[in-house]
Amino acid sequence: MSSPIQIRRPDVAAAARELAALRGVSITDAISEAIQVRLQTHKAAQQSEKAARLAKAHEALQRLWALPRIGPLLTDDDFYDEDGLPK
Repeated sequence: MSSPIQIRRPDVAAAARELAALRGVSITDAISEAIQVRLQTHKAAQQSEKAARLAKAHEALQRLWALPRIGPLLTDDDFYDEDGLPK
């Protein structure tokens, strides 16, 4: 188990106490709830960003695949000789 957390900033400690008083819960419970809400928000934002990046990548692939194919696909043998030097 990890060690307890000490809040050294008086403004943060005061805000934690105020939140606990407003919610009618302990300081630990108030901080726990606040952290859980922030974690859920952050994770949702990360998932949304990831989905947006994947959608952009998929759109780029769709555009690439839609391009006409001209001629045969080239391989390394088309560019390099048997010694690995450029042709």
